[in-house]
Amino acid sequence: MTSPPAPNRREMLGAAVAGAAVAIAAVTPARAAGSLPTQTGRPDPPAARLRRLIRVELLLLYCYEHVLPAPFVSGRARPVLAQQARHEQAHLRALTAELRRLAPAAPLPAGPATPAAADRALAHRNVQGRLGQLQGEKDALHLLLELERVVGGAYFVALTKLSSPRLIELAVSIMAAEAQHEALLGDLLYPGHPEQSVPYGLIQGVQ
Repeated sequence: MTSPPAPNRREMLGAAVAGAAVAIAAVTPARAAGSLPTQTGRPDPPAARLRRLIRVELLLLYCYEHVLPAPFVSGRARPVLAQQARHEQAHLRALTAELRRLAPAAPLPAGPATPAAADRALAHRNVQGRLGQLQGEKDALHLLLELERVVGGAYFVALTKLSSPRLIELAVSIMAAEAQHEALLGDLLYPGHPEQSVPYGLIQGVQ
């Protein structure tokens, strides 16, 4: 009896996005019913939540842009990482536009200015890798994958706290994109092993 063919990349992405949709579907009705309280017990100010998301996106973008020009990045990985960096730029534009709409005078969050600052932010978020200690492509991909899961977790938490349909839709769409990023990074790390590339049936990130 022959084994079924391994899923291709498109099928892996479909599985990741479907997982994000299931996780979001589980969160949104509970949020609407009021069964998921905020950490403070009070409504979460949307501008404050957007600032949190912008900060973690700035960290992720900085890490992509730091890794991309590294000589150890292979020809197979470079276009994937470049595309994902462009996605993070688009996420930041969308989040920044919403923050400007809600709080025009509020200062925008700043991202890390140096690898050392990025490493401190990674440590604060319990990400194991450090930009200053990367030994090769595998180290870099593991760092990006772990940080993508942290970013996914930030959106998962945001969906339990946001009440604006407009902001919920934006968070859902970005979370689905981050799930795709996870799948593609997993594919680079474990080519031909989809069970390792997309190990989870649900996407909720790391909180």
